[in-house]
Amino acid sequence: MRSAKRCPRLRRKVLVMRRRESPVTTSTGRQLRRLQRMLPTAGSETNADTLFQRTADYIFLLQAKLSLLHTLSALYGI
Repeated sequence: MRSAKRCPRLRRKVLVMRRRESPVTTSTGRQLRRLQRMLPTAGSETNADTLFQRTADYIFLLQAKLSLLHTLSALYGI
């Protein structure tokens, strides 16, 4: 049997088989890792529930900062 590196057709078949294994799990895991990188306080061993709670807290904090900046800009006329 030829190796996947030498035969492009066989390599393509192996790659397609790997993609079909668990697309939902890999896609969800990829999105959770991306969300983890976006949060300044998220550690590497954070579970999904904690990650979602920290995301909600971070969004609330950003909205509060934005509201404060709007108020300050209206106060100083900027």
